[in-house]
Amino acid sequence: MTLIIKRFKSECLRAINSVGLDAHVGFLHEMNQSKYSLAYDLQEPFRFIVDLAVMNLIEKEVMDNKDFVRTESFSLRLRPIGARKVTEEFNSMMNSKVEYRKKNGSWGSVLLLKARELNCNVVGKRKTIEFSKPVFVAERDDSDLLRKKIIDMPYTEWKKMGFSKGTLHYMKQNAMSGKSFSLNAHVRERLEGWRLISFQT
Repeated sequence: MTLIIKRFKSECLRAINSVGLDAHVGFLHEMNQSKYSLAYDLQEPFRFIVDLAVMNLIEKEVMDNKDFVRTESFSLRLRPIGARKVTEEFNSMMNSKVEYRKKNGSWGSVLLLKARELNCNVVGKRKTIEFSKPVFVAERDDSDLLRKKIIDMPYTEWKKMGFSKGTLHYMKQNAMSGKSFSLNAHVRERLEGWRLISFQT
């Protein structure tokens, strides 16, 4: 977690420095020449990115014992291989796509745009700044509703859609396991369509 937060602070500092703001002058956090108060401020609206990166690492079960080392004080620290996994997941989150101002970009680019908007607000070129937009929308295949759809799907109905029994059997195992999973777009579309038809008949 500490590694991701440090990595995130570096991203915020890069955005702040690129627009010419002083990273030591913050609004929410105490100003101190030894602290990057504005970077901490900029982190707050986007802290969910850090949380999601950690949650993804846990759900994907990519971390194991060899990624950590126990110190003499019995605390755990990341080995280089573990640090690389954490960094890659954080980078993946920052590069994930989001729509903002009718354009598709990454959360990293949104962070930079928000720093620019803040700069314009500070110098009086912009009256307001909105940090609640864009809104993060989680698009998960393993939601409770979709799990139920998979479990309830009869094999005969699945076969009528043109899919094999083995595919549904594998999906049912994943849905009942409690672990995270993903679906191909065309499979998810057919599955969601079946449920709508089922309710109408």
